[in-house]
Amino acid sequence: MYMITQWLITILVVRIAGVETAGNLTLAISVNNIFYSIAMFGIRNYQVSDVSEKYSNKTYIHSRMVSCLMATILCWGYCMVIGYSSVQKVCIITYCLFKMSEAFYDVYAGIEQREWRMDYIGKSWMYRGIVTFICFLCGLYLTKNLSIAIMGMVISSFLIIILYDIPATKKIANINTVSSIDSCMCLMKECFPLLCYLILSTVVTMLPRLIMERKLGSYALGVYGSVSAPTVIVQMGASYIFNPFMTLFAEQYNNGQQKEFWSTFRKCLLGIVGISIISLAGGKLLGVWGLNLLYGKEIAEYVDLLLPLICSTVLTALIWFLCGLSTVVRDFKGLIISNVIALIISFYSSFILIDRFTMQGATMALIVSLLIEALFIILFLKKKVEIEKL
Repeated sequence: MYMITQWLITILVVRIAGVETAGNLTLAISVNNIFYSIAMFGIRNYQVSDVSEKYSNKTYIHSRMVSCLMATILCWGYCMVIGYSSVQKVCIITYCLFKMSEAFYDVYAGIEQREWRMDYIGKSWMYRGIVTFICFLCGLYLTKNLSIAIMGMVISSFLIIILYDIPATKKIANINTVSSIDSCMCLMKECFPLLCYLILSTVVTMLPRLIMERKLGSYALGVYGSVSAPTVIVQMGASYIFNPFMTLFAEQYNNGQQKEFWSTFRKCLLGIVGISIISLAGGKLLGVWGLNLLYGKEIAEYVDLLLPLICSTVLTALIWFLCGLSTVVRDFKGLIISNVIALIISFYSSFILIDRFTMQGATMALIVSLLIEALFIILFLKKKVEIEKL
């Protein structure tokens, strides 16, 4: 529900405010993916795989407060340095606050996942999706101001955390456990390699878009973002298959259950492959019709972007899965090396391919970098598992 409403928001911006405003929203989303990664600090997979409860729930909550504050300050500083227009700066900073609400809720979702109460998580995302969508729609329709519409999402999202998420989590877990500054610092120090990986991974996927915006302008980014918006559902659908299993992977890994570990791995991988096949077939058969229905002829003319974008989102989901497993087995070195290699490839290939193939070049650069990243992660993961002799 949440991803559907977020996707509908990108459609409504085009319909209500035009492609140029949609480009500003896409820019705000792209930039804040980086600062969202900083706020998350790579802790979620670590948290749900902390089956020995090395750190208390309160420590996880306090560390998330610190990382969210740090990410917000960095976002503000980034906007002051980079030469965006005043409208773009306000949109980016406002959207940053919205992403901080998501990041702060995530720590409560991690507690609920470790208690195997994914029903609470599902309800929260459903409430958040409906309420933020209504607030955004009303704000944009009444004011035609993107920043005001986003601020409506910010306020409603934090209200859901206060009124539903915190009380729901208190029902199933003790979140008032002992915590200290030292324990928070130890947790963040231990997860710092995960933060590095998460930032690198995010930059790998966002860099082609940011370079494209600099080279081709906001209109091109608006078109690209509009065509890519439906593919995000594919990416999140794939992630919903494997995310709930990360705690199970941790239990199987720690218990030395090699057969069960790889059996779960194969099931998740087959699920991702199945979604990929269905999505590519759907994009081929319904792509033109769907883009016409959602955006009109102006965007539907760029239907050739759709299938490569579906491939890139599926590969992104695969990377999420492999990185999650690397976190479970605590292979932080492999994560960072793989993402550094992918970042270098993404940077140089983006300049070369965007100059030659324009918008299509951004997707091509991303696909190449993700394929190479996946290869390196698999090699490091295989080596780690063999050494540990599951």
